[in-house]
Amino acid sequence: MSREHAVVVGGSLAGLLAARILADHFDRVTVVERDRFPDGAGDRAGVGQGRHLHVLWPYGLELIESMFPGIEKELSGAGAPEVRVPADVLWLTAAGWRRRFDSTRLLTFSRGLLDWTLRKRLASVAFLQGHEVTGLIPAGQGVAGVEVRERGGGTATPLPADLVVDASGRSSKVPDWLARLGFPAPRETHVDPLLGYASRNYAMPSGFDPGWKALYLQADPPGTRRTGGLFPQEGGRWICSLSGAGRDYGPTGEREFLDFAKGLRHPVLYEAIRHAEPLTPIVGYRRTANHRRHYERLPAWPERFIVLGDAVCAFNPIYGQGMSVAAIQAAALQTLLRDRAADGGDLRGLARRFQRLAGPCAAGAWLIATGEDLRYRETEGSPVRLHTKIINRYVDRVIAVANVDSQVCADLMDVLALASAPTALFRPGVLRRVATVRARQPAGPDDLDP
Repeated sequence: MSREHAVVVGGSLAGLLAARILADHFDRVTVVERDRFPDGAGDRAGVGQGRHLHVLWPYGLELIESMFPGIEKELSGAGAPEVRVPADVLWLTAAGWRRRFDSTRLLTFSRGLLDWTLRKRLASVAFLQGHEVTGLIPAGQGVAGVEVRERGGGTATPLPADLVVDASGRSSKVPDWLARLGFPAPRETHVDPLLGYASRNYAMPSGFDPGWKALYLQADPPGTRRTGGLFPQEGGRWICSLSGAGRDYGPTGEREFLDFAKGLRHPVLYEAIRHAEPLTPIVGYRRTANHRRHYERLPAWPERFIVLGDAVCAFNPIYGQGMSVAAIQAAALQTLLRDRAADGGDLRGLARRFQRLAGPCAAGAWLIATGEDLRYRETEGSPVRLHTKIINRYVDRVIAVANVDSQVCADLMDVLALASAPTALFRPGVLRRVATVRARQPAGPDDLDP
């Protein structure tokens, strides 16, 4: 099977990572994107959550660094701040304030900066902007490319390909495309906490030095549903994102935004932004349901067609897992292609094999996100089962101990960062510390030294 041309549907982060991997194995790679990319590190409409707080956990950054060597240094050179977590963060968890251990670190940057930095590295990849894919070109039991047209209308024309990767995100049309080829629709799972964001950028006040770099004030469901985050970004600015579950959405009005911040579980975020200079309008975002398409369970799958990223499994973005899952899936694709290249390059069966891996790649993040979102009474989805309640009771204890114990905090950070599976919290060493450590919580933000 030829490796002349690969097509990626969607210029999302998942699409850019896939294009990078494919460029090592195909003569040509084309990314078809409905939007037109900004010239620099700007926002674009196709990334609906792009103007809100983003978190790329260290494991995800490590994987992206392996695909784009030097990317971390380049982001730092562009002004992306480094935040030690939780050492540099005032973090109010559901169990109380977390002591400021030095467990891990983050680079904090705008989504526009990350995407632009990656796109600059893809000089060998062709970008077909302002075009949309209308369907797949069938070829026996597989696909031979896609049909594309200019966005907004016009006649679709074929774009042949030896491999097609769909990375078009939550709005993916793959179930419809599969149906046209005679394949069954996948089973889908929704868990929707009815959560909405509101965000804006502020200039960091000159001389402001409160002893922390970032704030994270979490909800305490089911009692409270509001969360607030304030993190530094490139350009000497903050990104402030306020969210609420159960339709207690973060508001986009000027006065309402500040009132919402004031109504968080502690006023420290409100006090930080109340006199800060706004740099952007307030923008909202409510497409936050956890949505999983179980392609791995289909009895048959077309050859030469792959789906990854949010098109397979999309998460409530409040947990900051989507980009890391995309990197994990891209790394899995890289491994499969390298193995096939070592065996002569035959692509037969590769797509089916990848699809059976893509779901498990997202399983840990799915368990974390949905387990937390099912704590809200208003969440729409499957009924909360007894084992979920039991696990959540144990996780509550883990969080409380992690607030005061550096080792359990580090173990929890590894799970949240997807570097370890959620089952790591049930290892004997963690169980022992969770059972024996006295979890007396710090009284307030002034009582947080390790």
